[in-house]
Amino acid sequence: MSEDCERARSRASLALDCELSQLERAHLRAHLDDCASCAVFVAGLREVTHELRAAPLPAPSRPLLPRRRRGRGPAAIALLLVVAAAGAGGLAGSLTTEQAPVHAITTQSGLPGARLVLRAAI
Repeated sequence: MSEDCERARSRASLALDCELSQLERAHLRAHLDDCASCAVFVAGLREVTHELRAAPLPAPSRPLLPRRRRGRGPAAIALLLVVAAAGAGGLAGSLTTEQAPVHAITTQSGLPGARLVLRAAI
């Protein structure tokens, strides 16, 4: 078998999976127009591929469920403690009665008589 035939047969498989560029498809078509043995090979490959894709999938022999991992107790407890500490800190921060200081910044805007007042809590 020539190198062109080997290349065409490997491209035929890629063509059935829609993985060839337009240029590669054109090269494959041109080769199949000139080479009867590769055209027969590709026709058989196309038939087998369609049969395999149309065949029903076999049922699994047992239920496919994810396995449960063991030994994650310490990690789960640590995560729970971090979440609880963050919640307690947020709750404690929201219960304070002291307000954050507010600083007023006044700037001139360039328009006569106009002032812009910005307030920022720091």
